Amino acid sequence: MEKEILTMEEAAELFSVSVKTFIKLLKEEKVPARKIGREWRFSRQALISWLSVGDSQHYSASEGEAKDFFNDVAPKWEELRKNYYDESIKNKLIEMDIIKSHMFVVDLGAGDGYISREVSKTAKKVIAVDIAGEMLKELKRKAFEQGISNIDIVEGDGLEVPIPEAYADIVCANMYLHHISEPNLAIKEMSRILKPGGKVFIADYFEHSDNELKEEMRDIWQGFKESDLKAWFKASGFKKIKIEKLVGISTRSAKAAADAPIFVLTAEK
Repeated sequence: MEKEILTMEEAAELFSVSVKTFIKLLKEEKVPARKIGREWRFSRQALISWLSVGDSQHYSASEGEAKDFFNDVAPKWEELRKNYYDESIKNKLIEMDIIKSHMFVVDLGAGDGYISREVSKTAKKVIAVDIAGEMLKELKRKAFEQGISNIDIVEGDGLEVPIPEAYADIVCANMYLHHISEPNLAIKEMSRILKPGGKVFIADYFEHSDNELKEEMRDIWQGFKESDLKAWFKASGFKKIKIEKLVGISTRSAKAAADAPIFVLTAEK
C-alpha cells in the first residue's frame, strides 16, 4: 500500500524532481503542505490533486530574506560579524590541526571568507560556496588583496553543490545551518561530497530564545538541540560525532552571549 503521508524527499520523488527543485517549488507556488514541528509533511492525494490544504510560501520566505540581507551587508560584514563572534571559531579549527597541505576543503556558507581565507594557508584547494553573490565578491576581493590563489567560489545554497561525490577531505560550515530550512538535507549533501574518512567542522548556535538575534540576522532556526544534530549526522552516515561548547567568543553582551551559546561539531564520514 502506498504511503499517504510523505516526507520532503518522498514528495520530491513523487514529482520525479530533485529535492532542490522541489524546495524551489515550495518557495514559488502554494503547494499543499504543512510543517509538523520542524519537518515538512505532505499528503500524497493533496499533492496529486493540488488542493489548497497548506501554503508553503509562509515557511520559505525567510531564506530569500537572508540572501537579500547578506547581499546588502556584504561590504561591511567583517565589522558587523564581530558583534556576533570573534576569531575563536577559526582559531579552534586551526588548533584542531585537521587541515593538511594535500587536502581539498569545501566551505559552505563561506560569506566573505572568514574560514576559507584562513584554511587556504594550509589546504591545497578551497571551494567556497555561498548563496549571496555580493559576499562572494567580497571574498574574491579580500583573497586577491591577501595574495590567495587557491580558492574557487561557487554561488549556491549548498543543497546541491556542483562538486563530484567523494571530492572533499574536509567540509566546513560556519554559522550556516541555521539559515537552511532543511538542515538534514544540507548534512546529507555534506556526506555526499566528502571522501570516506573525511571530516566535517561545523560551528553554530545551540538552541536559544534570543528573538532579537533571530530578527537581526534573518535566521530560520534559533539554534539546534544537541540531540537533533547527532540524529541528523548519524542518519547521514557520520560517526565519531563530537559537540562542544565554545566559551567567551561573542563580543555581544555577556547575557546575549549566554543566551545564544556557540558550539563546534566535528564528525567523520
